[in-house]
Amino acid sequence: MTFKVRVHAAHDIRRGDHTIVKNGSPGRVVYAHPSWFETTYTVKFGHSKEAITLFGLTKEDVQPG
Repeated sequence: MTFKVRVHAAHDIRRGDHTIVKNGSPGRVVYAHPSWFETTYTVKFGHSKEAITLFGLTKEDVQPG
């Protein structure tokens, strides 16, 4: 499913020792991947050249708004 829902990071999103997205950073859900277990989301944080897209985020990672 394709979306353009506004969300924000519910906590610092880290990959290894690096904080990729800080708590509260705004983003947009660009795709939802429903499954029998849980729905995961592809979210784009930031604008244009500074944007980062993360895959596999859950409702614990992002919140509406």
